Amino acid sequence: MSKTLVMNFLNESGKKTAVRVSNVKEDITEAEVKNAMDVILAKNIFTTSGGDLKSKDSAELTDKSSSKLEVK
Repeated sequence: MSKTLVMNFLNESGKKTAVRVSNVKEDITEAEVKNAMDVILAKNIFTTSGGDLKSKDSAELTDKSSSKLEVK
């Protein structure tokens, strides 16, 4: 199973923008996610069509599993 961290920010125009990180470690903590989001905002390394990221909105971990099917 693969975990993806989805960090949602609000940009200058007030629209939500997501930054996704695949294959995060199993034991990631809320504090680590908050810190990562703070660094992203402080370093101003991303921009969107609605301008720079301005504030944290939310974050979530998603699990993805897949099963191969024999169709040949």
